[in-house]
Amino acid sequence: MCRQNEVMVRGNDMYVEKITIDEANAILLESESHFLDFKSKAVSGKGLQKIVAGFANADSGDVYVGIEDDASAIGLDRWVGFVNEEEANQLIQTIFQEIRPYPPIQCEFYELVDNKAKGLILKINVAKSAEIHETSDGKVYIRRGAQTLPISGVEIVNQKLSKGLISFEDQLIQGYEVAELLESEELSLFLSMYSPKSEPLEFLKKQRLVRKNGESYMPTVGGVLLFADSPSAVLPKKCAVKIARYDTSDHEARRQHLRQAETVEGPIKKQIDLSLNIIQEIIESMQVLGENGFEKPKYPVDAIKEILVNALIHRDYNISDDVIILIFNNRIEIKNPGRLPGHITVDNILDERFARNPTIVRILNKYPDPPNKDIGEGLNTAYQKMREMRLKPPNISIHPNAINVILPHEPLASPEDTIMEYLSSQESINNRTARKLCGIYSENSMKDIFYRLRDASLIERVPSKEGPAACWRLKRSSL
Repeated sequence: MCRQNEVMVRGNDMYVEKITIDEANAILLESESHFLDFKSKAVSGKGLQKIVAGFANADSGDVYVGIEDDASAIGLDRWVGFVNEEEANQLIQTIFQEIRPYPPIQCEFYELVDNKAKGLILKINVAKSAEIHETSDGKVYIRRGAQTLPISGVEIVNQKLSKGLISFEDQLIQGYEVAELLESEELSLFLSMYSPKSEPLEFLKKQRLVRKNGESYMPTVGGVLLFADSPSAVLPKKCAVKIARYDTSDHEARRQHLRQAETVEGPIKKQIDLSLNIIQEIIESMQVLGENGFEKPKYPVDAIKEILVNALIHRDYNISDDVIILIFNNRIEIKNPGRLPGHITVDNILDERFARNPTIVRILNKYPDPPNKDIGEGLNTAYQKMREMRLKPPNISIHPNAINVILPHEPLASPEDTIMEYLSSQESINNRTARKLCGIYSENSMKDIFYRLRDASLIERVPSKEGPAACWRLKRSSL
């Protein structure tokens, strides 16, 4: 349950939220999951630490303390809360003082409006953290499904890689000589365009793409991905792009619908360029059934490019899997190995920035025609380009070891419908807001849409707003 007046609290300044029995029952009907846990108020401090740290180390979650998990108790019988806020102090302090580093949490109490005798439930909202959190006994836990499990050794290292605390791109590569990298075609091409003019070895040293190991230099994963002629033959992990065209709109891709399959290997810049060419060729060759019979699907090339570039530069190269691009009759799916890094979530992905592979991002941006020209704006550009073509926005979902982005070939509502829907919940709308909602750049084009709605007696100008402040509202009755 998410409330607008939830307050972040530190220490003992807790807030009590009054909720109805219906709201309480809605909470009790939920099942424990990857993002939710119920605990009795008798839970030990160490037990609660484990749950909170596990959520912070994974993908966030909510813990309700004061709800029994006894199979014999049902409904409100499970609600056995704290007598008062002070009774929960010890549990609260164990989270604040004994989990290291301090976890990103918000706390509040829930109290039933109609039955205060049930006591207070402590709700702890745990945000996804960019750090690894340990309990007071030095153990690391992670939430997986409805379980909180301990991890150690390699699993902790993998979690740090997933979060971007350490980067797999910095790992040294055994069995591949720096001399081979110095002779690569991609490095020669890049340095021929790079300014200032640099010797290959000196460039690689300065950019930390090769590092000293004993008496000799060794290439890093990032160096191999950027400049080796065939990274797939060098790295122990899969690092190619696989593209498949399925002549169907079904949710599940089946072998009988497969029409084309391509594998793109090589340095990252080459993978981006070749993959885009193949995707465009496939789209241009397609014929799908539309309102006017068979027609060619239209996708914004820039949106496809930005999603593909994001996948290749921000993927988790510690995971042995390729970037997968599936082209269906009604959508394009791009599957990117790894989870969202650091503190990034689906909710804040358009506003926050975090580079899992900062060296790859930086070096690609040094190309004369960088694929990541506007660093950090890729997804925002993709969303904007989809709006401009009047298509629904990208859909992003998180899976156990992958991020899935779908570009649907489904039209948005008309600008007129979009404006009317907005005004159904807002008092008024101005030209700037309408253009942003509708993906329309021209101020005059937006005015024409307002005028059409006015002539249809659906909207009217707000009398008190003139000039630059002009805005429109739903037409009011003259009675």
